[in-house]
Amino acid sequence: MQLFLRFIISFIVLIMITIIVTESLADRIFFSLFAGIPAGILSFIVTFILLSKQSEE
Repeated sequence: MQLFLRFIISFIVLIMITIIVTESLADRIFFSLFAGIPAGILSFIVTFILLSKQSEE
């Protein structure tokens, strides 16, 4: 899998997870974006690493 494609897929996951976590915590935490952004970044890193390992095999 190409590097650009792995990056795009990981970026889409980052956006989706950030929105999902932010919206799900919006009623409980006032600054829910501060929980959503790190969750999105972590999901970006994990997705990129998993796609990179999969493309090596």
